[in-house]
Amino acid sequence: MITNKEIVDDLNDLVKINNDRMQGYEKAIEDNEDPQLDDLFRHYVIQSQNFRSQLAEHIVRIDGLAVSDVTSTDTTSKLHRAWIDIKSALTGKDRDSVLSSVEFGESAAVEAYEDAIENDKIPAYIKEDLEKQLTELKVSHAKIKSMAA
Repeated sequence: MITNKEIVDDLNDLVKINNDRMQGYEKAIEDNEDPQLDDLFRHYVIQSQNFRSQLAEHIVRIDGLAVSDVTSTDTTSKLHRAWIDIKSALTGKDRDSVLSSVEFGESAAVEAYEDAIENDKIPAYIKEDLEKQLTELKVSHAKIKSMAA
C-alpha cells in the first residue's frame, strides 16, 4: 500500500520537473534571437507555473509539503539532465539548435508524466489532473517538434 508520503514524493518530482522546464525555457529565451519563439517559450513558462501550482495544491491537500522554491530541481531526474543539456547546447543561439534542444526537454517531460501516471496507487482525482497536464505537454511537445522539423 502506498503512503501519502510516497504520493507526495511522486508529486514533488513533477513539481521539480516543472521547475526544470521553467528554467530551461527561461534560458532558451535568454539565448534565442527569435521574438516569435520568445513568446511561445514565455507561454510554456506560465504553463509550468500553473502545473506546479496545481500539483502543490494536491500535495497540501494530502498533508504534504510541496517543493515551492522555483530553483529547486531534482538532479537525479531525467528531465533535469535534459534541461542541463539544453542549457549547454544553447550556445549557438540559432533557431534550429534552440528548437532541437527544447524538443528534447519536452520529450523528457512527457516521459516523466507518463511514468507518474502509470503508478496505480495515485488517487484517481490526482491522476485525472496529471492526465490533463500530460495532454497539454504532448501538445506543447508536438508544436515544438513541428517547428524544429
